[in-house]
Amino acid sequence: MENLKFSVGDNVKIVSNDLQPEMVGKIGRIKKVYPSFSEDSDNNIHPSYFYRVEVGGTVLKGIATNEDLKSVSH
Repeated sequence: MENLKFSVGDNVKIVSNDLQPEMVGKIGRIKKVYPSFSEDSDNNIHPSYFYRVEVGGTVLKGIATNEDLKSVSH
């Protein structure tokens, strides 16, 4: 089960981005959070979260996962 790691407005550092590798290492802000839910054979619900990130006023292509981002304090 994956926990919600980031919320809208959080500052994050991009640690992985296959679609736009030039963005790795840049600081951005969470623009939108998309929850996704799957159900196992015992009818237990398992959430996952995906994020849209904005860097310098531009929303990046694709979505990010918890593993693609690192929290940054500001």
